[in-house]
Amino acid sequence: MYSFFSTLPTPKPDPLFAIAAEAQAAGPNVINGTLGIYMDEDGKPLVLPSVKFAIAELQRNLQHFSYSYPPLNGLPDFRSSVSSLLVGTRNVHVASIASTGGTGALALNLRLLRMMLGDGDVPIIVPTPAWANHLPVCKWAGLAVHEAQYLENGKVSISDILETAKKINKPFGLLLQVGCHNPTGLDLDQKQTAELTAELQKFSCVVLLDFAYQGFKDEPETDASLIGQCIDARLTTLVTWSASKNHSIYGLRTGLAAAIVSSVEEKKNIDGNYSTITRGLHSAAPTFGQAIVAIVQNKFSKQWREDLRAARLLMQRKRELLKQNLPDSFQRSLAGYGMFAMLPLSPDQVLRLKVEEKVFLPLDGRINIAGIPEKRIGELCVKIIKSL
Repeated sequence: MYSFFSTLPTPKPDPLFAIAAEAQAAGPNVINGTLGIYMDEDGKPLVLPSVKFAIAELQRNLQHFSYSYPPLNGLPDFRSSVSSLLVGTRNVHVASIASTGGTGALALNLRLLRMMLGDGDVPIIVPTPAWANHLPVCKWAGLAVHEAQYLENGKVSISDILETAKKINKPFGLLLQVGCHNPTGLDLDQKQTAELTAELQKFSCVVLLDFAYQGFKDEPETDASLIGQCIDARLTTLVTWSASKNHSIYGLRTGLAAAIVSSVEEKKNIDGNYSTITRGLHSAAPTFGQAIVAIVQNKFSKQWREDLRAARLLMQRKRELLKQNLPDSFQRSLAGYGMFAMLPLSPDQVLRLKVEEKVFLPLDGRINIAGIPEKRIGELCVKIIKSL
């Protein structure tokens, strides 16, 4: 009997999750710089104190927690608290919907982008190197991806982004990361963002800001400055936000897709379109993580900011230790912020690190600095130097 299953392609394992699984299977003594999870000194996922407080409060009140279907757009307290993190006190409105993590928020916003820009070949510019899932999620949303070089001679540049925009003779989307760039850790500076937002006013462009690491570079309001610059430039702006890292609730898959709008009527319309999109995908997002974020922001915000400050300082110390202990050829790649850097290692060197030194990294050399215990940074540097 003919099987239609035979028509399916042979899938390739996700390269990042595949190497992470290898690292886990290799035992507790390996150095694992794969998945973007903030680890403690014992190599376990770190839970922020503010989040522990929120979980304890939620646990005390579980008898009042609703296990019914949630609103399609998510819990109101969650949406309003995250919206405040995005725009502060600016006189704008934020349409929004809770999502299954930052990836789900990106998928929702990409589908909203398609609806906004019409049927057919809807283009989106994706600066590369990009987060490993940016290109697949864009393609599965049915968008025509135009890659633009994010780095020029190892430094961040907006030149190819603007050159690519000039070649597209129709409305398009532009996907940008807001700080702590994944995978490079290298961000646009203030001059570049000012120039870019000014130039984008010349195009029919929707800016989609992927905001996965709020608070990991600077204070949350400072990290959100690119959103404010897009608002000031009157650019149509969508924001993809994740609670995974900055609330340390990776497995609870909690995120928000948002659109910055100018009127109550527009907000109501986009909220409705968000609910239509999510209903056709998986209906409503899980609520437990939403409840935790809302409690953190409404009751433990001061502690949360202290938690983020401590996380930033630790990541900065680890990055400095890497700079101090690795050759000059590594300095430019370690000049950034946040969890990630792309070490100048060839695939052969990465494989040698894995086989000979039990150091696990993706083949492109990306390292999750936040996943390496501080006490093992020196050991890691010795192993990297041996692999060169």
